[in-house]
Amino acid sequence: MSINDNNRLIVRTLTYAWKFKKLYEKGLSTDDIAKQEKMSKRTIYKYLNLAYLSPRIVNQLLDGTLTINLQTLFEIASKNLSFDEQEKMLVKFA
Repeated sequence: MSINDNNRLIVRTLTYAWKFKKLYEKGLSTDDIAKQEKMSKRTIYKYLNLAYLSPRIVNQLLDGTLTINLQTLFEIASKNLSFDEQEKMLVKFA
């Protein structure tokens, strides 16, 4: 996968993550979101974790100064770490 394709995939994934976060914060359960989006509950949780990724990491992704694969982002986000801890963990993968 090219860097541009990877970056487009990450942006699209972040868009879904923020959409699901908004629905969740409006009071929809993860079950309801999963049914509405025709996805598994586990997938919804993965996206919700990603919605709480460090703003610094997100900005680096969006401005193109950070190139990383999506699976690594999901892994970092799934750890429920503070933003500082996420950023330190990212250094291990970069």
